Amino acid sequence: MKRGRLPLTALRSFEAAGRHVSFSKAAEELLVSQAAISRQIRELETFLRQPLFERHHRRVELTDAGRRLLAQLMTSFDAIDRLLDDLAASPAQFVVRVS
Repeated sequence: MKRGRLPLTALRSFEAAGRHVSFSKAAEELLVSQAAISRQIRELETFLRQPLFERHHRRVELTDAGRRLLAQLMTSFDAIDRLLDDLAASPAQFVVRVS
């Protein structure tokens, strides 16, 4: 059964939170509230049907699933960033057809 797709913002929020191991630092980086980061990560965990963070009193820790997802997202986002840089640095090529 195919589930709906999650917005890219939830994956970006998770990647920042996982990289910083902090929801508040992710919120600062992405210029959103900590509540927005928490909500997006909760939605992602619901979508995946498993926790990505272990929540402790004043800190969070990635679960095994969270570490796997973070590694893949970091690789994927780096590849996308490189592609966008390459495209931006390449001169535009337009095809002109004269009939």
